[in-house]
Amino acid sequence: MAELTAPRVRLAFDDRGAGSPAFVFVHGFACDRQAWAPQFDDLSRDHRCINVDLRGRGQSEAVAPFDVTTAADDIGALIAQLEAAPAIVVGHSLGGVIALVLNDRHPEAVLGIVVGDSPLGPAFSERRAPGLPALIREAGSMAPAARMVDRFWIDATPAEVRAYGSVLMSCPPEVAAGMLDGFEDVAGQFAELVRRADQKPFMAIWAGTPLGDPAWLRESTMFVRQEPIPGTGHFFQLEQPAITTALLRAFLDDVAHDPRVPRG
Repeated sequence: MAELTAPRVRLAFDDRGAGSPAFVFVHGFACDRQAWAPQFDDLSRDHRCINVDLRGRGQSEAVAPFDVTTAADDIGALIAQLEAAPAIVVGHSLGGVIALVLNDRHPEAVLGIVVGDSPLGPAFSERRAPGLPALIREAGSMAPAARMVDRFWIDATPAEVRAYGSVLMSCPPEVAAGMLDGFEDVAGQFAELVRRADQKPFMAIWAGTPLGDPAWLRESTMFVRQEPIPGTGHFFQLEQPAITTALLRAFLDDVAHDPRVPRG
C-alpha cells in the first residue's frame, strides 16, 4: 500500500504492474478497494493497475466532503500525480458514477470508462424525502442502509461474498451519508454524462438483475458496450471474478482498436 496526498486528503492505494494504459479501480458506496481485489490481482500481472480507497474508506483519511464530485476530483489528482493519464477508469456502483463525473471534469485523465452495475437511469434523479443520507445521520449508524445492502445479494451469492457486507455496514455514518450527498443533482445530469462518456470507449457491466437501467443507457448512447453477467448479485466482480476480468481484457482490446483513441 502507498499513500499520496491529493488536495487536502491522504489517499491509500495499491499501484502494481507496468504499461499503458493503466487501469484505475474505483469502489462504490461504503466499500473499500477490496471490492476490486480479484481484478487488480489478475490484471496487474501484465498491466499497470491502481486501486484506491476513497476518502474515509479503507485506509484513506476521513476528510469531508465525501460526495461524488469531490471523489472524482480526488481520482483526477491521483491519476495526475501518479502520471497515469489517460487511464481506463473502472467504477463499481457509485464508483461508476464517479468515473462519469471524472470524465466530465477531468477528461484528460480518462481514456476509457467501465461502469459496473451503476445506478444509471432517469429514476435515480427523483428526490426522496427524507432520503438515505438524512436517515443515516439521524440514526447515527448504518442501520437505515441494511435493507439496501441485503438487496445486493441473491440466493446464489456465496457466503464469502456476502461477508463483504460487513465492510459496508462498518462504514462511519458521516462518511456514508456524505458519499450520497447531492447524488440526485448528479443523477439529473446522467444523460449528458453518459453522452460524453460515449465519445470514448465505454462499457457497462451489469449484474443478473441490474441496479441501473440498461435500456435507458442504450437509448442515451450510440456506442456503449453492455455486458450482463447472469446469475450474479450486485457484486458481480466478486461472484464471478474470472468473467469480469475477461470482460476488462476484452475492453482493453476495444480501446486498442477504437479509431477515436489518439495513437502515438
